[in-house]
Amino acid sequence: MKLWAIIRREYKERVKSKGFVISTVLIPLLMSMTIIIPMLMGDRVEERRTVAVLDSEGRWFKDLQDIVAEQSGDGLELMAVELNGRSLEQGIQEVQDLVTQGTVNGGIVFDPDFMENGKLRFYVKSVAAGLASDSLRPAVNAVLRKARYAEAGISEDLTEYLLSYTDWERLTVSEEGDATARDERGVFGMAMTLIMMLYMMVILYGQQTLVGVIEEKTSRVVEVLLSSVPSSQMMLGKILGIGAAGLTQVAIWVLSLYLASTRGISIAGMTFDASVLSPFILVSFLLFFILGFMMYSALFAGVGALCNTIQEAQPFSTPIMMFIIIPMLMLTVVMQDPGGTLATVMSLIPMFTPVLMFIRVILETPPMWQVVLSWVLLLVAIVVFSRTAGKLFRVGILMHGAAPSWGTLLKVMRQSD
Repeated sequence: MKLWAIIRREYKERVKSKGFVISTVLIPLLMSMTIIIPMLMGDRVEERRTVAVLDSEGRWFKDLQDIVAEQSGDGLELMAVELNGRSLEQGIQEVQDLVTQGTVNGGIVFDPDFMENGKLRFYVKSVAAGLASDSLRPAVNAVLRKARYAEAGISEDLTEYLLSYTDWERLTVSEEGDATARDERGVFGMAMTLIMMLYMMVILYGQQTLVGVIEEKTSRVVEVLLSSVPSSQMMLGKILGIGAAGLTQVAIWVLSLYLASTRGISIAGMTFDASVLSPFILVSFLLFFILGFMMYSALFAGVGALCNTIQEAQPFSTPIMMFIIIPMLMLTVVMQDPGGTLATVMSLIPMFTPVLMFIRVILETPPMWQVVLSWVLLLVAIVVFSRTAGKLFRVGILMHGAAPSWGTLLKVMRQSD
């Protein structure tokens, strides 16, 4: 009952605060700024790409324009540069001027012997503008092949057949051997959204745990509580109470995201559809969020138990922040080989498990024993860190105003609650 009273006190104290309401609205907006707005801006940049084309022979522009329109839609526009009796050098100078002035993103000049040697020049003002060549290269290659097929006497119908593109249908094979189609980009978009929620909440409420523990040490009430409640139990109550407040906030966000996804959210061609997430993925997210949140809260609580001020806690909290950042940096490596040895080992390290094991579940569900083992290791880490934080809290109270020595800390760690 005493543990429940501590949990209830911590929960109500945070949920009823104005900061809780403000952050519930503000954090999704910040996430939108870091994820959605760059994606939208990326679309706007792509829509403006224009490439000038100098075709001295007058035989390549039309076919190239047709293929680009089919492949890129409105994302790429070609602008013809006519010689009109001028020399090739004067035409090239006009292309360069258009690029320099920023009128176009790039310029293509077909070699007079393009049919034989396949050579052309692509002028750009910046490296970023040069990325347009990645879209143009397949189209130019198709134009050259089509012309050579025609010169060899191959019929137009056969040419279209030879130049046709493949049509891919991607299917996901389950452990039972069932193959089903799913929107992989949608799944990945939802997964990254959930991971960012976990990342933001660990930082936000982890810091709240640290501050709450430091403030508790300055209160005289804590001495009364420690006389009737073991320090580890008191620390666990604070972690659970603050964690419940964080879980309430995440539940509001997830429910809002789910309701919005049922109406259809599409950004930069990526559809956010909660229905693409299987029940196992949703359960995994819930468990990884709760366990990961409690583990990091216990670590922050331990730092708060050692220190007397926020300034004093900053150097100690930096290593914990690194444990949060490292798995985010490792996401690319894990995504390239989710079933590899490195990904498996890293995802079983408790500090990295909430992010790395969850992304493995999303991409390629690992063997069930690995997922269960990661949950067990997280539970063990929570118990160990909570007990340690409780002991550090007790010695911090007894030695308030002075930093405990290493010898004192080791002695306290060996003691029971």
